Amino acid sequence: MNVRHKYLTLVMLFLISFPLFSQKMYLELNLNDEYSGNPFAKPKPPLETFLVIERATNDKRVQGIILNIADVSRERDYLWELRSALEHFKASGKKICAFISNADIDVYCLASVADKIVMDELGTLNFFGYAIGRGYARNTLDKLGIGVRELRYFEYKSASETFTRNSMSPADRRQYNDYLDDIFNLTRDTLKKARGWTDEEFNKVLNNDFIYSAKSAKDRGLIDYIGGGNAVQMAIMEIEGDYINHFNLYGGSVSSLLGDNPAYSAPKARSFFESKPPIIAVVYANGETAMTQGMEAVKLSRTIRELANKSGVKAIILRVNSPGGSASAADLVDDAVRYAKTRKPVVVSMGQTAASGGYWVAMNASHIVANPYTITGSIGVIGNWFYDNGLNGKLGLSIDTLQRGPHADLMTGVLLPRRNLTDQEEERYKSYIIDLYNIFTGKAAEGRGMELEKLESVAQGRIFSGLRAQSVGLVDSTGGLSDALNIARTLAEISEKKAVKYEEYPKPKFIDKLLESLPMASAISSSFAKSKKNQTVEFLADFILPDINLRYRLENNGKAMPILPLDF
Repeated sequence: MNVRHKYLTLVMLFLISFPLFSQKMYLELNLNDEYSGNPFAKPKPPLETFLVIERATNDKRVQGIILNIADVSRERDYLWELRSALEHFKASGKKICAFISNADIDVYCLASVADKIVMDELGTLNFFGYAIGRGYARNTLDKLGIGVRELRYFEYKSASETFTRNSMSPADRRQYNDYLDDIFNLTRDTLKKARGWTDEEFNKVLNNDFIYSAKSAKDRGLIDYIGGGNAVQMAIMEIEGDYINHFNLYGGSVSSLLGDNPAYSAPKARSFFESKPPIIAVVYANGETAMTQGMEAVKLSRTIRELANKSGVKAIILRVNSPGGSASAADLVDDAVRYAKTRKPVVVSMGQTAASGGYWVAMNASHIVANPYTITGSIGVIGNWFYDNGLNGKLGLSIDTLQRGPHADLMTGVLLPRRNLTDQEEERYKSYIIDLYNIFTGKAAEGRGMELEKLESVAQGRIFSGLRAQSVGLVDSTGGLSDALNIARTLAEISEKKAVKYEEYPKPKFIDKLLESLPMASAISSSFAKSKKNQTVEFLADFILPDINLRYRLENNGKAMPILPLDF
C-alpha cells in the first residue's frame, strides 16, 4: 500500500469514528433577548444571525431549525427580515419548528413560518392588531407658559404638531392611515397564507377572542403542541417521521430548550487553502443625523470614504435607521455615499425608520432596499420656535436687554428666547426653510433619477411604508439585510460560489463592551456626557417631558431640520 492509499484509509477511518459528520441534526436558533437583564446593553447587530441562517441553509448536516423565540423582543421590521431569511431556508427543503411563550401578532407572524408551532403551557398569545398613536404636549406647554410657533410650509411635514396641536392634522391622519393599512394588510396576508386561513377565519382570530392561553390557542388551531423541550422533540418527530437526537445551538444556553449543546456559529470567510476573500463592508447609520451624536456623521462619512478607497472592499452596505435631524450632517454622509458610489456599489438597507434626514443619507445609493415595514420618505423640512410665553413670570424671573439691531434680542432670554417671532421674521424663516427644501428635493430627484415635478409629488414631508415607497420610486426594492447582501454581491460581480468576508462598522469600542456589563458605569458615563450640554435646556426639557428628542429640538430651536415627529 503506497503512501497515498494509507492517507486515504486514515481519513476514512477518522470519518467513520466520528458519526457527527454523517448525522442529521437540528439547529436551535435561540433568539431570546438574554441581554435584557442589563437595561444598558445593546442587542447585537443583525448580520451575524442572518449569516448563521445562511450557513444552516447550505449545511447538509442541518435538517431543520428550532426557532426559539419564547422571549424575543424586537421591532416588527427585524422580525420580518428573520422570517424572510427563514423562508429561504425552508425553500431549500428543510424544516422549522417554532417555540413561543409570550407572543404578540408580530412574533406569531414570525413563528408562522414554521411547519409546527409549540407554545409554553403558561404562555400568552395576543392578537391586539396595530395602532399608531401620537403624543401631544400643547396643553402642557400652555400651562407652563411656553409658546411655540410652527414653521411649517409643507402639507405632510408634521414634526412640530407634537407641540402645537392636541390631535392629528388631516394630512397627518391621512399619511399614517395609509401606512397602517400597508403594514396591517401585509401581516394579515402573510398569516392567511401561512396558516391557510380565509378572511373570515382571520377576522375571528383577531376580532373575537384576541387573547389566548396555550390551551385556547391549540383548540383554535393557532399552535400545534403545548409544552417545552419534550414537546418540541415530539413536534420534530412528527415533522421528520423519525427521532432526532442530535442538536446544535446558536445563542445563549441559559434559555435554550435542549441544554448546553455544541455551539454553532456564522461561517468562516475562507479555509486555510483559499485565497483572501473579497470584503463586503456593513456600515451602521443609527440615530438622528447629527455631527457628533446619533449616527455621528463626521466619523461615519470618514469611514465610508476610507472603505471606498480600500481595494479589498468590493461593496458597501449602509444600514440606515434614522428619523433625521441636522441637514448638514445628513448631507455630509450623502456626500460620502456619492463619493463611494463612483468606486464601488453602495447598497442601502433600511431598518425600522429611514425618513427625512434618514432618507437624505440614503437617496444617492446604488440601490436602496427598504423593509416593507420601514417608515421612509418624509422629504421635507420644518422648524419650530419655542419662546417665553409667561414662564419667566411664573418663576419670578425677569430680563432687561440692551441691543443694537431690531433682531438682536431674538435669542435673548433666561430659559428660552424672550419673545415670539414677528411676522417679518417668520417670512425670513420661511424663505430659509424653502431654500433648504429645494436643495433636498433637487438632490433627491438627482439621486433617484426622477424629474423634479415627479419627485415633488411624493415629497412635501409625506411618509411611506417600504412597500409604498417602492411603488412611487423612492426605493428600488423591498427586503431585508440578507437581500441587501445578495444585491451587493451581484453589483460587485462576486460569484455565488466565491466566499465573502463581511466586516461591520463602526467596530465595537472597548468602553462600550465594558459599559454593557456595568450598568452603573453606563449611568455615570451618561451623567458626565450631560454635563457638557446646555444645562438650562437639559433641565427645562426634562421638567416638561423627559424625552431626549425634545431636548434635541430645544437645543436646535429655530433651525430648519429634515426630521420626523417626536414619537420617532
